[in-house]
Amino acid sequence: MTKWGIIGAGGIARVFAHGVRFSRTGRVVAIASRTPERGKSLAEDFSIPRLYGTYEELLADKEVDAVYVSLIHPHHAEWAIQAARAGKHVLVEKPLAMNSVQAARMIDAARRSGVFLMEAFMYRCHPQMARMADLIRGGAIGEVRAIRATFSFSMPIDKSSRMFNKELGGGAILDLGCYPASMSRFIAGAALAPRRPADAGTPFADPVRVRACGVIGPTDVDTYAAATVEFPRGIIAELVCGTTCQLPIEVSVTGTKGRLSLPNPWLPATPVRKALKPLPMDTPWPSEKILLQMHDTPDVSEIVVTADRDLYAYEADTVDQHKADGKAPAMSWEDSMGNMQLLDRWREEIGLTYAQDSES
Repeated sequence: MTKWGIIGAGGIARVFAHGVRFSRTGRVVAIASRTPERGKSLAEDFSIPRLYGTYEELLADKEVDAVYVSLIHPHHAEWAIQAARAGKHVLVEKPLAMNSVQAARMIDAARRSGVFLMEAFMYRCHPQMARMADLIRGGAIGEVRAIRATFSFSMPIDKSSRMFNKELGGGAILDLGCYPASMSRFIAGAALAPRRPADAGTPFADPVRVRACGVIGPTDVDTYAAATVEFPRGIIAELVCGTTCQLPIEVSVTGTKGRLSLPNPWLPATPVRKALKPLPMDTPWPSEKILLQMHDTPDVSEIVVTADRDLYAYEADTVDQHKADGKAPAMSWEDSMGNMQLLDRWREEIGLTYAQDSES
């Protein structure tokens, strides 16, 4: 049983606390927030027994086994490193860091302290992704040629919003582009390793070329951007993200024989986006569908993937199952480093930098 402590009390902390209620292996025992009202509300809504006013107090709590760092991007590296040095296993909200240099420091701290560290790409923990990898490895659509992954929506530009504030790590690439980037690397990895053992962890591949363009808005962060990424063996991926551009959210993979698509790639098994109040324990979890269409027929097959718990419960259970061996199969250290390096290159292509880049 993993006893969780949560650092931060924002919206994603609430979603995670809600998900852990349905976990088979964990429970939240403490939360630390510098905003007393938020911390108190979260603790009361989810029956979290201990509330701390500083992050240091939570890290000193000997009952806490693992820490979920739910803070905004610029604070991930500092508090993940502090948690590792305190001997806590660490789950860090995505993106792992502001850049790959910070990510390397975080991984080094976890390695030196002998603790588990994983980037919180929750969608990777859902059985939908394992089924997707099996289909690609098994040649369901032949040889993979092209990948398209999109995560984009439209909202008014407001510098007070984290999404548009450069000092708070705002911008579409870091906040949303990290999803298509990680998905394309996952799919390319499955395509390039068809005989990879099922227990070898999540596949991934690193690109050989990145070309990108994007629009930097009035608050000096990117508001929408696209990248064309080339992987080995001629696999091409188109990645799109945006905060001011409403596009269909999709993931599709085209091969020599057919096409696979995920109608709900990023938030499978989530009946509500943000649970303001706890859902009943007998809440039914929605099934997901992988769509398969061969090139020689107009018929579309539906491959149903069932879920038996909340998406974030899968994530928490993944940490519990692997904290002893230090391996993060859903998002390994090498995978996270490769993803951060891809995001670095994407930002470099459009001329987007943050203060943390010069510090690194």
